[in-house]
Amino acid sequence: MKHNKYKIIFDTNIVFCNEENQLDKIFNSSLKEIFDLLDQNKVVDVTLFIPQLVLDERIAQRLSNIREQVEKMNLSLKNLKSLGKMNTKRDVFEKDRFLKKLNRNALKAIKKHKIKIIPTTRVDQKILIQRALQRIAPFYARGKKDNGFKDTLIWLSLLEDVRKTQGCNYILFTNDSTGFKEDICEKEFKKYSLANFWIIKDLTSLKEFLDKELELGLKLGEIYHEVKEEVRSLQGTITTKAGCYINNPKASLQFFSESYCSTAERESGNFDFYSMDIINISRLGNNEFNVNVDISFVVSKFKEKDFLSHIILDHTRPESENEIVKYNVDLNYKRGIKSIKIISMTKSAYSYPDYYIK
Repeated sequence: MKHNKYKIIFDTNIVFCNEENQLDKIFNSSLKEIFDLLDQNKVVDVTLFIPQLVLDERIAQRLSNIREQVEKMNLSLKNLKSLGKMNTKRDVFEKDRFLKKLNRNALKAIKKHKIKIIPTTRVDQKILIQRALQRIAPFYARGKKDNGFKDTLIWLSLLEDVRKTQGCNYILFTNDSTGFKEDICEKEFKKYSLANFWIIKDLTSLKEFLDKELELGLKLGEIYHEVKEEVRSLQGTITTKAGCYINNPKASLQFFSESYCSTAERESGNFDFYSMDIINISRLGNNEFNVNVDISFVVSKFKEKDFLSHIILDHTRPESENEIVKYNVDLNYKRGIKSIKIISMTKSAYSYPDYYIK
């Protein structure tokens, strides 16, 4: 085993979780999976880090999720009162109480998985303005909008840590390839250190990298490659099952609006498969795996008033705009018999006009 020292820095998009039935959960399983891999193989030269800004963002996101749930519950209670007198009491969004709970849970997870914090560095405003104007990565432009302020603070905080820790290799674990361009970031990293720097975008790739780089002898690259090929060969089956899951009225996530007048826009029933990306593979047993994938569909969307006038009055199909809608899907895959089952499916908070996605 190599005895170089490594630091793995987790970005927000890597630890993000949005399960509505676990609002007290701050991080997904990424931290645990990497910690377990290192712990089980007695690796002592790799340290896991989370920037303070990432921790603050995750707590803020969860706080926003809780506020939304409280508002939805209060609206439901208000609607129920129209049926007559009921024992319903509106709840109050207690920000301080929830914030205390979320902080406590985050610190518990950090301690359990031996995560260290990279403090947010103090940056001269002139430096930030200069980087923004020159669009130095992670700053970038999309259309008329400039993006990358938060990522720039994370990046500069990482570089400040590099200055203080000479000779340590760094792995930035992020799937943001638009802002964090590896060639540009590596060039700036080399100004402060002669050590190695990598950007790795998904959990499977990181586990494969650590297996090879640290000489763990687990042959993860070979195993994961075989599973990936087998899962990709079942892409048609997976997307068909995903479509059935989406359209199931008993599913927790609805693909359609429940009534014509419930939203300003309505998603049509016609959707086409766009892409499937394998995000992570975890071994559950000898021939059983958990496979996490992102599946994107091209969906036709049209305005509610257009829907009503065309379908009900004109009996014609309205004009629509295509949009890319992404779902994160957990699959259970059994090799040999090639059995695959959808365990959960979560709609992304983001959607894109089809010309944005290449």
